[in-house]
Amino acid sequence: MKIKMIDLALEKPELCCGCSACAVVCPKNAITMKVSDNGFKYPIIDSEKCVECGLCLKTCDFKNFKPTGKKPQVYAARHKDPDELATSTSGGYFMAVCQYVIENNGVVFGSRLDENLKCVHAFAETYEDCKKFKGSKYVQSDMGDMFSHCEQFLKNGRMVCFSGTGCQVHGLLSYLKTKKVSTEKLITIDIVCHGVPSPGVWDKYIEVFQKNTQKKITAVDFRDKDYSGWAAHVEKYSLDDLTEIHSRQWTTCFYRHILFRESCFNCKYTTTERNSDFTIADYWGLEKNAPEFNDNKGCSLVMIHSEKGKTVFNIINKYLNYKETKLESSMQPQMSRPVWKGWDYGYFWKKYKKNPQKAVKKYFFPSNPLKLFWKVEGCGKKVLKAVLKKTRKRKA
Repeated sequence: MKIKMIDLALEKPELCCGCSACAVVCPKNAITMKVSDNGFKYPIIDSEKCVECGLCLKTCDFKNFKPTGKKPQVYAARHKDPDELATSTSGGYFMAVCQYVIENNGVVFGSRLDENLKCVHAFAETYEDCKKFKGSKYVQSDMGDMFSHCEQFLKNGRMVCFSGTGCQVHGLLSYLKTKKVSTEKLITIDIVCHGVPSPGVWDKYIEVFQKNTQKKITAVDFRDKDYSGWAAHVEKYSLDDLTEIHSRQWTTCFYRHILFRESCFNCKYTTTERNSDFTIADYWGLEKNAPEFNDNKGCSLVMIHSEKGKTVFNIINKYLNYKETKLESSMQPQMSRPVWKGWDYGYFWKKYKKNPQKAVKKYFFPSNPLKLFWKVEGCGKKVLKAVLKKTRKRKA
């Protein structure tokens, strides 16, 4: 009986993170990544080409992942260069690693928005090109054939830094293990991920945004620190008439937890015990752990998981201001559990699949009564969280 990956992808989408490792590792090219009606890519198998070798299932890290059992070293860190700090989402730690890799004739992989504002993974061989990977992208990136490119660079003896979400990085590591490629010169950086929004919804959102403004968007900054500081999460849209629009339209729906892939609610990588060399994130909680960095300019939370990671950190810390902190007081929700599903998640997708444009208009460009309803709902959630927090403290 043929392996039915289409069943895994569409009947049980919570079991597929879309990393593409299964498609790339298939020796018969029997698996392709196809876009579903919710805008995410899933693997589809051609039963005529499949020889039932099982490499796809063996390589699926999302299915096979287990925490390492090793606690990481934790640091608050940020780049000494004021320009690098100002143009990075957090503290610029990623750019310090990039500088080290490029200085050693290496290659850096990361996500960026292309000329059509689609989020894609790509590689850079110059420090200037690495800057395109700066900043958070609140949408799942298209991996394309980047795993194959990474494999080839490693086989050619190049140093490689690969950055991405936990599922993307671990997907790569599992792929390279299956292919028996040495990872001695590979540095991996994954992020503490809240969840990955749909590329399809993002495309439709940009389409509606441009139609509403009658202007073309030339660039997007998902978190413009210049406008309101590190903590505010305000988006900046640069337009073709050289004007800018600041808003929180995409961010608001992001935090409603209605845009995410089903697997995000079943994420295996919400742990501090990962196989990557580094895990990085915004360092929330600076006021208690590193108050000297608490100036709203941004700071990176850096977790070091491997001996290779320790070696690299000791080399690049010349570019950084940093302080070692305790793991227990540096924890964030998505370091211990998957994100929760928004209460209207099913309703949004039902409306989106029926009429994408209409759903995007309703949720991203809502009427004033709907805005008021969501504002009241948000206040209610904050009150509930505060009550639950006090209750837990009393019980403790």
